[in-house]
Amino acid sequence: VEGAEQAVVEEASAAEEEIPSQAEVAKISRMQSIDPQDLPTPYSNNSEEEKLVLEYVENFRRQFVQLYPERKELLLCPRNECGVEKFICTTIRPTQLEYNELYDLEACASFVAEHIQYEALADPVVLPMYVPSPTSVLQWQIGDCIDKSIVLASLLIGVGFDAYVVIGYADQTTCLADETKSGLPMLANGNGGRNGAGEDGAGGEKKEGYEVKQRPVLDSTFVMTQDKLVRLDEEMVRKELTPAEGEAQEEDAAAEDPLNGLRIHCWVLVRAGKREMPEDVFVEASTGKVCATDESPYLGIEAVFNHKNYWVDMQQCPVKKMRFALDDFQSWEFVFMESTVAAPKAQSDEDAKNGGEGGDGQMADNTVAMQGTEEIRESDHVLDLPPSWVERLFIDRALFLQRYAKENDEIKKTKDYRKSRVELFAENSDKHGMVQRITIFSDLARSNAVEVQEVFANRKDKLRKRVRHYKPGTQIQIGQPESLIQEYFDPGRPDALMELMEMPDGREFTFYHMATLDGMVKRIETFTRNRAPTKNFAMHKVIETFEGHEQRLNYRSITFEPIDPNTDAPQVKLQIEHPRKMTHKFDRNMEVEADKDLRKRTFFTGLRPPKTHLVFHYGPDRITAATRTYTTEKTINGDNFTMGEYVVDPFAKPMKFTEQRDEYVKLQSEEKAAISDFRDADREAQKILETRENDEKHPSLVKSLYVQLQDKKQFEANKPKEEDADAALKYDYLASYLPKRSKKAALTKQEAQAVKDACLKALKERLIDRAHIIETRLEEEQAALTKRQLGYHRQDKEKSNDDDEYEKYVHEAQFKIQILKQRRDRHEEIAKQKFKEMIERLQSDPRLSILNQ
Repeated sequence: VEGAEQAVVEEASAAEEEIPSQAEVAKISRMQSIDPQDLPTPYSNNSEEEKLVLEYVENFRRQFVQLYPERKELLLCPRNECGVEKFICTTIRPTQLEYNELYDLEACASFVAEHIQYEALADPVVLPMYVPSPTSVLQWQIGDCIDKSIVLASLLIGVGFDAYVVIGYADQTTCLADETKSGLPMLANGNGGRNGAGEDGAGGEKKEGYEVKQRPVLDSTFVMTQDKLVRLDEEMVRKELTPAEGEAQEEDAAAEDPLNGLRIHCWVLVRAGKREMPEDVFVEASTGKVCATDESPYLGIEAVFNHKNYWVDMQQCPVKKMRFALDDFQSWEFVFMESTVAAPKAQSDEDAKNGGEGGDGQMADNTVAMQGTEEIRESDHVLDLPPSWVERLFIDRALFLQRYAKENDEIKKTKDYRKSRVELFAENSDKHGMVQRITIFSDLARSNAVEVQEVFANRKDKLRKRVRHYKPGTQIQIGQPESLIQEYFDPGRPDALMELMEMPDGREFTFYHMATLDGMVKRIETFTRNRAPTKNFAMHKVIETFEGHEQRLNYRSITFEPIDPNTDAPQVKLQIEHPRKMTHKFDRNMEVEADKDLRKRTFFTGLRPPKTHLVFHYGPDRITAATRTYTTEKTINGDNFTMGEYVVDPFAKPMKFTEQRDEYVKLQSEEKAAISDFRDADREAQKILETRENDEKHPSLVKSLYVQLQDKKQFEANKPKEEDADAALKYDYLASYLPKRSKKAALTKQEAQAVKDACLKALKERLIDRAHIIETRLEEEQAALTKRQLGYHRQDKEKSNDDDEYEKYVHEAQFKIQILKQRRDRHEEIAKQKFKEMIERLQSDPRLSILNQ
């Protein structure tokens, strides 16, 4: 035994003299940039209590190595940035920061993953010799898995979570934070991708409310059940013969990695109980992902620790089957004894529920555990863990708002996934206000982009998201090969725009209809051909839908004459003057009979002769609707019309000619009004497009109050010194009394005396004027009160009923007089003090020093 102990001591001394490996070079270079004198004393020195703890922990390490020589070395006392050994538990510094965003588990994990750049261990199978303090890691904004896990655990414990740092093993993908083989876990906020055919149908028109119901498919329930059972049997057989895809990929990755199962990794465990956590979860500090303990990708665990104790895993089982009851003596070996007081409680409760099942051996183990607990309680030599030597964690607000570490001289965070890439930017760091960009590729090499999603924040134009779909061979504008552009906006724009979609063959506007004057919901523009960059596009059709229109209008469209693709298209305003067809649709008005309530009105202006077709709503229990068609015939004497009518009710009275003529004249005026409405709508649409173009050329962001204050400080700091001198001269109390000559020339004794007398005279006059104003107001109030009192005593008191009003006036007047007297007395005291201070200031002014000689 003595020989074994000597070998262990020699091994420990050799480990202390070990030369740092290549894995520590980058970290050591950062440590060398720190001057230990700039850090607090506990960083570079150990107290007597810390030395005692180091000796105690070293004794634990020797015993552990002797009892379990086949186990890997434990990370107990690494060196900090000052080269001083510190017990790893004291490196955790529980801290609650002032930012509410870090109070939640997912938000805090995401912040640590994005704020601190991840650096993999260069030697993946060797524990690091140096573990810096979390304050230095936050300052560097770079660290390995152990550094980031300690920072994350410190923040989570600070906000009330039962968090622990876990030291174990993981596969190569997890250790390198490589997510290129996993799919995109998130999408940009807002409405993603292009929707399919909505409620407006493929053509954009609103579907009719009267459709023929489809006949149901008549199938045998017995036959369908048998087919389902057969398919389930085939699927089960196929799963038994073929391994799962995920398991196959894991096996392939493990076979390719020669160090599989040996790579050291560190992450965070959050136990259930505190902060209403329903179950134990693992948190990956390098990526911010949270997963259940039974669904984790980790391969093994050596130990866990927090700011109170250190536990060594004795279960030696897969992580997915591991129990994290740290008070279980058989599953976890502790370093300090004070955390073991309540150890057997969970087991005793569980045994009581099982009614004593498990045999006498289990009861004996519990008895031994209880006896050990009583011995620990009775012992007076239990060593207490000293407080953390690390200063309270602090993140400057500017860095918190910046959020991401520098990446290639740019403040952002880039994550690569399978056929996709995510770029995250801090708010207001990009001139366009972009905070997230997701690029989706068609190949694994991520070279051919097919879709780009951009998310914005704090835009004055309320732009929230933009989606670009790329398709080879099509162009919307020169240098922009997009086949589809979608833009989404938040409420608050003057034009109430909610979504703008640009397509090669059209354009679509969607509005917040509650914020529009006419209740417009959508405007769809289609073109006769794809828009060529060198030619004007030709408008084919415009569709507008409404909701809550004052005239019950729900649909409006205008169709234009087709244009030859080889010819130049006319301007849109000229096309609107001569449309081919215009259609209006209306909702049902229950106050009017169905045969007289207009449902659809179509102007066939492109036909020869022109026609106007009217369709009315369906009546109750009717399968046909009344219609009328007016045909215009142009003659030398003027326009004549003929009317064709279909009447549902055979007993209805026919329309008189005068009624037909009045309706025809009304339709002619409505046709002109419809053209005017389309002209106004096109003008508004063009205005929206011009506004969007100007917003993209000159983007403007809404800055927070903190950013505005920082900009103001920066502006004042960058002011030229000459302006500061001019500003000081502008507020100089002697500037108006000094002679009008060179400012740097010295004053003579006569000039200095004149300046002093003029300054004191001006101050005296200003104080006298102020006293005169107060005295005048006081005399006015006293005169008014005296006049009111004389009038009250002269009147007949028996006939007067305004005693209450008189008393109220007297009370208010006396209060005003009292305040004015106090002001007068206070002004006299202040005037004397100000005059005295001015004399002292003039005597100490270097420009008037000649008077003191």
